[in-house]
Amino acid sequence: MKRTPFQTSEYYPGAGGDTEISCCVKYTVFGFNVIFWVIGFLMLLIGLWAQFEKNNPYSQLNRLSKFYLDPALLLTIIGAFTFIIGFSGCVGALRENTSFLALYSTLLGLLLLAEMIIVVLAFVSKDWIETELKTRLDDMVILYRDDPDLQSLIDWMQVDWKCCGINRPDDWDMNIYFNKSAANLKSEEAGGVPFSCCIDYHDVNKQLPNYACGHNVRQMKLPQMSAIIYLEGCLPKLQQWLNNNFVYVGTCIFVVAIIQFLGICFAQDLKSDIFAQRAKWSRR
Repeated sequence: MKRTPFQTSEYYPGAGGDTEISCCVKYTVFGFNVIFWVIGFLMLLIGLWAQFEKNNPYSQLNRLSKFYLDPALLLTIIGAFTFIIGFSGCVGALRENTSFLALYSTLLGLLLLAEMIIVVLAFVSKDWIETELKTRLDDMVILYRDDPDLQSLIDWMQVDWKCCGINRPDDWDMNIYFNKSAANLKSEEAGGVPFSCCIDYHDVNKQLPNYACGHNVRQMKLPQMSAIIYLEGCLPKLQQWLNNNFVYVGTCIFVVAIIQFLGICFAQDLKSDIFAQRAKWSRR
């Protein structure tokens, strides 16, 4: 039976043997994006599960303006974006669909452009970024008790980095629970800091954490306070880490950018092959 021009290798892989589409490029794009598809899907599921576990739909709407302070919501957004990129790349490559390949290239291009803008701003407007970062991180302290995921993130950061507050322990005065004026409300945490600021937050037998180790500690004198909690803020610790590991951070950013650029190139090359194959079919 005579084949029509539309009965091509896309649907009959063994037919003809004359194709403009490179199998190497096709399955490289497909295999590369399977990883992003799976990772994005898992991140999306974990983020959604965490959101519905801790909040109702009404409180979700109130948090959208400060989504960057909600680890679960941020994970959901990143997971959804990664899932869309991986899905469009997989379907576009496997089914030789130029629409999905165009979506894949566009999303990767926008992501690469955003990363370039952030890197340029980091060098050109360093002072402005540092001011904005301090403002945004202050909100983390203010909302410490309002979000269990954010609370766990801050506690992990202070324990692992051996720091307290954003710039100093007195930053915890911005939180209504740790503010010194909360003593009028008979709050045990007034004038204190979270347990994660303590140098050793375990009890005497070193088994259970002592969550009261930071109570009233900011009302002590400096020598006494320095023996109980960390006095250095977490932002200076982060800046110090970035300065010490600038080469490694820059190398990672460069490698990620190259991978994204190659992904765009492969997708565009595959699109060109598909269009060339279609042109050959139409001539037949």
